[in-house]
Amino acid sequence: MGRLVKMLATLCLLSTSAASYACYDHMMFNPNNMGLVEGTIARMAGLVPPKPVFDVVHPSMARVQVGEKSAMTVNFSRPMFSKNVSLKVQGTRNVVLDVNEIPLEDRSGSVSFAYELTEGASYESIILTVTGEHDGKIVNQSSQIYLRGV
Repeated sequence: MGRLVKMLATLCLLSTSAASYACYDHMMFNPNNMGLVEGTIARMAGLVPPKPVFDVVHPSMARVQVGEKSAMTVNFSRPMFSKNVSLKVQGTRNVVLDVNEIPLEDRSGSVSFAYELTEGASYESIILTVTGEHDGKIVNQSSQIYLRGV
């Protein structure tokens, strides 16, 4: 009888853990929206990813006139002991960028880059990847800006 109870308890724990991961993946489970105790428990249980190393702030979407040059400003901050940090900028097929990589030498600040949507563009995107060393490890962190041609 005791063995059956242990097996059922183990099965319940495994299924609860899998359901929590599915919840995070599909419903954007965010421990910051929970209370102090619940959020701490979720972080300690490993149900959420660690906080990003590099803080990158940019608009999630922009409306852009097709055929005209535009500029995008990205704010950033990085940890004190990080080094060799750079921002790589890539665009989808109909996005022409003036720069591909920008070194982030200051601890915090903002960088701007110019881009242009070519003819035939409707919904495009710019992918930002911050790469650098922190605590002896290479860290890559990506985010995306969606562009809508008008």
